[in-house]
Amino acid sequence: MGRTPLDAPERLREVFAAVLDVLAEVGYARFNMDLVAGRARASKASLYQRWPSKARLITDALRANLPQSPQPDEGAFAEDVRQIIRAWREPPFDTAGIFLGLLEGSRQDADLASLREEHVDRAYTEHLRVAVERAKARGELPESLDADVLITALISTFVLRSEEPGVVEGIVDGLLRPLLGAFRTK
Repeated sequence: MGRTPLDAPERLREVFAAVLDVLAEVGYARFNMDLVAGRARASKASLYQRWPSKARLITDALRANLPQSPQPDEGAFAEDVRQIIRAWREPPFDTAGIFLGLLEGSRQDADLASLREEHVDRAYTEHLRVAVERAKARGELPESLDADVLITALISTFVLRSEEPGVVEGIVDGLLRPLLGAFRTK
């Protein structure tokens, strides 16, 4: 009896879970097809046949596990951010390890940096960018606010504290709401 082909959805999920686990555990520099093949019970040759580089394999694994959620419109920036960040918590992976591996790899591998920017970064920033623009239109945020800096701060805080209980509430209620109050008092 043969193995299920890598094209089968359940096999792809197994391979991609192995990819993300390995990336989180060893980082990009030590990530290799042998580690993934062993963890996913697949041959290294079959992995290389489908993914010619580790950058492409990692990017496909990330794309398959991006948070899927509609654009929230709760009428308040803090509540939109709460919904967005809650969606990020859904994948059962080591978020900090994965993102640190991506950052490390992006410094070493231009292909990974390009693929990450094109396929992963946009997925995490798109909903926040819309929420920031709505908040500016409602007067919750000043027009002069640099959306990229705020988005980077929110994502970075989430990544670095993603394993902590109550991280979503800490970011929204402990960081964002006080900042929004400071904007209003000026």
